[in-house]
Amino acid sequence: PLVGPRSVDSDNIQPRFGFTWDIGGNGTTVIRGGAGVYVGRYLLVPAFVERQQNGTSGAIFQRLNGLLLGLPPDFWLDPNDPENSGLLLPPNVSLLQDSLEAPEALQTSLGLTQRLGKTGLYLDVEGIYSEGDNEITLRDTNWAGNDAPGRLNPFYTSINKYTNEGHSRYKALMVSLNGMLEGGHIVACNLTWADKKNISDDFSPAATSYPSDSADIAAEWGRARSDERWRAALTGIFRLPANLTVAPVYRYGSGQPWNRIVSYDRNGDTRFSDRLDGVPRNSEDGPSFSTFDLRITWSLDVGSGTIDFMIEAFNLLNRVNYSVNSVDKAEFLSGPTLANPDIPYVENPNFGIYSATLAPREIQLGMRYSF
Repeated sequence: PLVGPRSVDSDNIQPRFGFTWDIGGNGTTVIRGGAGVYVGRYLLVPAFVERQQNGTSGAIFQRLNGLLLGLPPDFWLDPNDPENSGLLLPPNVSLLQDSLEAPEALQTSLGLTQRLGKTGLYLDVEGIYSEGDNEITLRDTNWAGNDAPGRLNPFYTSINKYTNEGHSRYKALMVSLNGMLEGGHIVACNLTWADKKNISDDFSPAATSYPSDSADIAAEWGRARSDERWRAALTGIFRLPANLTVAPVYRYGSGQPWNRIVSYDRNGDTRFSDRLDGVPRNSEDGPSFSTFDLRITWSLDVGSGTIDFMIEAFNLLNRVNYSVNSVDKAEFLSGPTLANPDIPYVENPNFGIYSATLAPREIQLGMRYSF
């Protein structure tokens, strides 16, 4: 049977430990840290999908164009009648792993806060390490593998199974300088270095985000979609003469990765998420991000109240920031497959090109009356 006896996940113990040590007892030097196990929640969507596509109460069917297999015209797919033409494939089903458990993570941190002399500035340094386990991922367990393409169970095409084979690792070092300067000025500067890797980013991936080889889930280990090596934010509130307040904000990100694929079904598993051999998941560096925002406020006392006249500029320098989600990830338009290795590659001229940007410069005026 496709579904076996289901087990109960009953060992979700979450021990945690944390400490804070004010070394001098005066808030000048403080060390803090902690470690703990955190258990996530079961997701309703996978259970709902199984209910719909479990092979008994429902399934998804696909039709293949017999022309691709050299079959007679009776088996060709008619675009005007796709439901009754072509070659009907065995059903696709979606199931939960019989022993599916709640995801969990081990999280640790260690930090130091140091006051700089007798100023109002504080230096913070913090390291974070987190390791996720039993994370829910989706793969086709009916695929024999790219080394021996085919279906293990001939009565089905894909047996998409939600499993606990996902895991992740996150490392980060954060350095910040925050506090108040003489005159009432406030500054906040933060710099983060991070490294985030995982097996999959989504338990319901898009058609181009399935494993390149569902029989080799370990090969999906790579940079997470949200991984970004460097992130910086510099901001402040500066009080100037003549009731002027200037608040600049500068933000920088080194860029998130994207997944380089061939764009067609190279291995024959009916998915379009195939990568070339030796190409890791999310191996391409995305565009960097940089923006400078500015807010200037002039305050005017009127009777018992105050009127603030404000001008705000977002992305003041009008820097072009490309959206990583708009990149054309397809390296080829068509090419060789495992079944037909002699087909030549047809390169995609738009490969690696971004088609959308984030917000351009915006300026707005405002007025606020306080009483």
